Amino acid sequence: MRFSGLSVRQLEAFEATMVAGSVSGAAIALNVSQPSVSRLLQELEIDTGLSLFDRSHGRLVPTEQGLLFYGEVGKTFHGARNLIMAAQEIRELKRGVVRIGTLAAMSFKIVPEAIRQLRARFPEARTTIAVRSSTEIVSSVASRLTDVGLVDAGVSFLDAKCVATFERNSVCVMDQNHPLAESELVRLEDFRRYPFVSLGELYFRRSRDGAKLLEVTAANTVADIFQSFLACALVRGGPSLAVIDPFTASFYSEFGLTLRPIELNIPFRISIIVNDRSATGAAAGKVIEGMTDLIAQDCTTGPK
Repeated sequence: MRFSGLSVRQLEAFEATMVAGSVSGAAIALNVSQPSVSRLLQELEIDTGLSLFDRSHGRLVPTEQGLLFYGEVGKTFHGARNLIMAAQEIRELKRGVVRIGTLAAMSFKIVPEAIRQLRARFPEARTTIAVRSSTEIVSSVASRLTDVGLVDAGVSFLDAKCVATFERNSVCVMDQNHPLAESELVRLEDFRRYPFVSLGELYFRRSRDGAKLLEVTAANTVADIFQSFLACALVRGGPSLAVIDPFTASFYSEFGLTLRPIELNIPFRISIIVNDRSATGAAAGKVIEGMTDLIAQDCTTGPK
């Protein structure tokens, strides 16, 4: 590599000679032959038009021009070393922040575990996390205010890029002492017999079986809410049932609730989206990699 006629190798030879005080010392430091160092120094003097060394009396003594030039070379090499360190920090994710937008359902286990995995490999990596609606996340990702988004796969992605979509069937969640807690499968008729906490038409009418469930539970629905974690709170300690996404249900199963599969096909679909800037970002890529692996472990169908 050359800069206006000068090569980095020439500058390295010059700096090594100034530090070592001799061509032989520079050759040892650079692991090259003495003639190679002498040739590089001669070429440097020709390219710069400077007399860098006094070679009389069998010794190599820096001239005034050589000393002045060495000061400038030192500044250049210091800057270059800073660039090398910066590149290393960027590779090791010590700089920059990964901004994540997520649905509440993915904020209980998937996102925290993905962040833990990232920090285990890159302790100085930084992240920000915001729990928002899918439409808000898409808008933020498309505007490049958020790097990675986990959203409902049914929304429009606008100018964001979808990198993976996952699907998992919804599950029935209930108190751990509920009569159906030992059932291998919760059937449609079971929902007629107990109070029902519903996530509303928007969640269920996307599928034929979801619409059936709304019809069956119309008479015994005790609450219409829009967040799975609220449904978990409402069924705890009582006879009510709720059908929610499996990620939230899995998290709350550690707090006195039981989840059971249902005979109905009510899919919960989640997509990972990015913007054009973060699509190739190293830190964002590591987060997406971790999320993809974590979601795929629990999904009946992998990335599409």
